[in-house]
This record gives sequence, structure tokens and C-alpha cells, in this order.
Amino acid sequence: MNKRGNTQHYWGLSDDIIQQVRKDNCFDFLRYFFSISLIIAHFCTITVPPHQWFITGGMSVRAFFTMAGFLVTYSFLRRGGDLRSYTRQRFCRIVPAYIACIIFCFLVGWGITTMTTSAFFASPQTWKYLLSNMAMLNWLEPELPHTFQTHSVPVMNASLWTMKQEVIFYFLVPILLWCMRKDAARKLLCLFFLTGCVVLYNFVNVQTQYFMYFLSGQILLLHFDVFSKWVKTLLPIAILLHIPLYTAHALPYITPLCHALQPICFPIALIGLAYIMKPLNVFRKLPNITYGLYLYHFPVIQVLIHYGIVDYSIGISLLLAFLITGILATLSWFLIEKPLTRTSNS
Repeated sequence: MNKRGNTQHYWGLSDDIIQQVRKDNCFDFLRYFFSISLIIAHFCTITVPPHQWFITGGMSVRAFFTMAGFLVTYSFLRRGGDLRSYTRQRFCRIVPAYIACIIFCFLVGWGITTMTTSAFFASPQTWKYLLSNMAMLNWLEPELPHTFQTHSVPVMNASLWTMKQEVIFYFLVPILLWCMRKDAARKLLCLFFLTGCVVLYNFVNVQTQYFMYFLSGQILLLHFDVFSKWVKTLLPIAILLHIPLYTAHALPYITPLCHALQPICFPIALIGLAYIMKPLNVFRKLPNITYGLYLYHFPVIQVLIHYGIVDYSIGISLLLAFLITGILATLSWFLIEKPLTRTSNS
């Protein structure tokens, strides 16, 4: 038996299930939907006065981590558990485009800072920003000197805090799969996950909460044969159980229960919709610029605020935010992401 066959048997996923996961889904549509929603949510949040959007930034991030848990685990298994191939593919897909975005943010800060060029380059904050953000340690220095200081959110790119979480989760995929190589261990992990949702979700920090969504996506993949069989039953139940989360402020006594159900119901609803809304898989024909939309939208919005365009017209500003971000994301896809992704898959 070849290496790939052994690996699929090892993880308990047959060729049929691998193919079933791959076809007839609309993950590309969901990526676009939540990327656009994140842009609107951040635009509404950091403009003054703030506006409202029905999809919050937090919901978009939960969706991305759930899909990452599902799809990145699938990518690892599809490569037969080849750790070197998986690492190369993840690196090429994420890191070069990310570094290009940091350089872009650096140049934006240089262009709009109120400091002289010599003072800007002599400032320790400038180099601390560049080095810490290159290393995805964004919290060490989120600001460039004398840029966006009058804004409601004075940082250059507040979206990038999730990158360190995403990379950590990528490293955990092979480790978690190794731990779950036995059926009993997989069941034990599911029990741990459910216990964590009920007991820990209301008491842990945000980073740990997002890991619950990533793990939930992974669990759904590993039990995809059962999930696909029951998806039409599980989907409406998950949606109905998720609805009280939006009214929990009016029912404070069920808030802990609502939060406990969220990392269970939301991923079931999201992955379920990906396989129910099959006609939307036409989005596969579009270039996958969603990563670029995520990387570039925040500094673009900050620049529009800086130059007072938001004060002139909210509608025009939002349109320009989409246009400029879309151009940058498209350039990122065709010049960096697509060529390197092809190389890593060869």
C-alpha cells in the first residue's frame, strides 16, 4: 500500500471521504462573504461616529478559524500526512504575502507620519514595529511613530493580531492528529472539547476561545462521514440553538449556556451551509483574493480616515475602501500568493 493509502487508513479517512469533502461545497463563497463582512465591520467600528453592521468582526474571525480547522486539516491529510509538504505549502501560502503587507504598512506610515524622514528612521519605535510585526508579534508594537494618533483606533493594522493564532493552530494540526490516531483517543478529544465548551468557554481568554472553533472544524472533518449523513438534521438544530446568542443580553440567565453552545452550533451551521448551498460553488472560478482583503483593508480604511474622506462621505469612503483593498488584494494574489502556491504544490 502506498504512503498516502497508509496515512488515510491511519487517520480513518477513506479515499471516498476525501473526495466527498473536496467536491460540491461553497467555502470560496463563505470566504468572500466573511472577508467583505469583516471590512464593513471594521469600517463601521473605527469611523466616528461608529456605525452598525449585522455581521460582527468577531463572527467573521470565528468563521475563518472554523474553516481553517476544517480545510487545513483536510490539506494535511490530502498530502498523506507529509509534514514537509504541509509545512512548505502553509509557509508559501501565508508568510510571503504577510511580509509584503508589513512592508506596505511601513511605507504608508513613512508617507503620512508628521515626523521628518530622518527622525522617522531614527526612531526606535519604527524599527520595533517593523521587526515585531515581521515576526507576527504585533502586540509588541502595533503603531508607527506619529501616525493615526488622532484616530479612534490609532494602530496601523489591528487585523493582524489573529496571524500568530493562526500559525500556532497550523503547528498544532499534525500534533492533534497524531494524538487522535486511535479511535478511542479521538472520542476522548471530543469529550474534552464538549467539556471545555460547557465548563471553560465562559472563563478563558479570547485566544483560547478561538482555538475551540478551530478544533471544532477539525473534529467535523474527522467525523465527516457521520456529519454529511446527518447534516440536514443537524443544520436547522444548530441554527435554532444559535439564535438565542443574539438575545442573550435580554436573557442574562442563559448567557453562560449560550456561550457554551456557540463553538458547537456555529461550526456545525457554517460547515453545514458550505455543503447545503452547493450552487454557490461557482465562486471557485474567482481568484482567491480573500487573504489579501484581510491583510490590507485596515490600513486602507485608516488612510481614508486620515485624509478626511470619511468625513466627506461615508458611502464614497466605503466604496473606495473596497476598491483600493480589492486592487491590493488582487496584486497580492497574482504576484505573490498564486505563483508561490503553485510552487509549493509541485
